Amino acid sequence: MAFAVHFRYINSPLLMAIVALSLILIILRDATFYVFSAYSLLLSGLFIIGVRLKDVNLCGLTGLALFPIIYENLLFSTGLISLTSETQNRLFQNSLIFGLHFIKELILLVLLIYRMEITKRLFPNRSIYYTFADTLLPWLCLLTAIFSFLALFENYLRNGRGYDITLFFYAFEVTGYLFYSSVCGILLVLTMITCQQQRLSPQGSAK
Repeated sequence: MAFAVHFRYINSPLLMAIVALSLILIILRDATFYVFSAYSLLLSGLFIIGVRLKDVNLCGLTGLALFPIIYENLLFSTGLISLTSETQNRLFQNSLIFGLHFIKELILLVLLIYRMEITKRLFPNRSIYYTFADTLLPWLCLLTAIFSFLALFENYLRNGRGYDITLFFYAFEVTGYLFYSSVCGILLVLTMITCQQQRLSPQGSAK
């Protein structure tokens, strides 16, 4: 099962690492550039560790975690889609922004759910297995997708129907940062577990 929980991998020090990293990124949440830079650098480092360990599971999950950053930078940082809106086109522009985020999260959700099957097809000779990250990441992605959909619907009510509702509009950015910080923490723990397993089994099945 894609959502089977591997609680045996989790202990107090690893949970503390998740909390510490999450808090660091939340503190930086007002500096979007620095948060995204820290997120990208950390996950790139974890991906390189996965390559050195020859663990395709770690590489695959960190690669998927980098997908949202690449997606958003291609669409928004390049100026292809503007993040600002004028009064006369606010409904359309905000719908476009929230809609593209919603699509991104649906794509990522599908990739995470079928991560193991896709990886087996791409790397049939590698050892592919579920990790606790395969349990947690799809649920996190599902929650962010729900928030994006609610923000999209709220935008219609606010700018299309005239209701003064801004709950999900203001919560949208915060939930995004919480998602990124949680992903960092989960994958950092996964990397620590993978390194530990490699030390215990130098001839591990990932080779």
